[in-house]
Amino acid sequence: FFLFNSTTGNMAVEDVVINYCGNTRKFVARSWYSVLFFSFIIVICSFAVLAQASAGEGFAAFWSMILVIATALGGTAVFRKYQTEAAVGFLLGITCMMAQLFFLMFVVFASFASSEDYGSVSATDRTFAAFAFFLMTSYIVVAGGLFAFRSDLLPVDNNVVANAGATPTTAV
Repeated sequence: FFLFNSTTGNMAVEDVVINYCGNTRKFVARSWYSVLFFSFIIVICSFAVLAQASAGEGFAAFWSMILVIATALGGTAVFRKYQTEAAVGFLLGITCMMAQLFFLMFVVFASFASSEDYGSVSATDRTFAAFAFFLMTSYIVVAGGLFAFRSDLLPVDNNVVANAGATPTTAV
């Protein structure tokens, strides 16, 4: 898809990313760093919710914290060591799932903050909801980058490149 279509020409999303970051791998890496930053903050917010909220709210914050830590560790491992098609696809699915989870966490904690029926601290709920929204947005950007540029994240296999012009009868 295109960001704009004018009489001078089209500019694709990849062109904007390359102009911003230099290449698509740097864009996905910088997006992942934003996920790691907001993950660290949501872990701190989860501890605050655990200290001041009801049991159900505390469990939701604790469980989301565990999932965030697992996703941060797994995603970093995919970017640094396990760069296979399956791993990148799995990470794409996980980031989409986490974006949906944190959208729900945003909605739930925003409703907790606006109601006094739950017996929790409104400021803590509001803070968790805000950072859940930021983390959701970061996960969406990473998922979009992974989807759009997934082939750029995979290492080039020299054997495939060398045999690209070979026919079945001439292949070694």
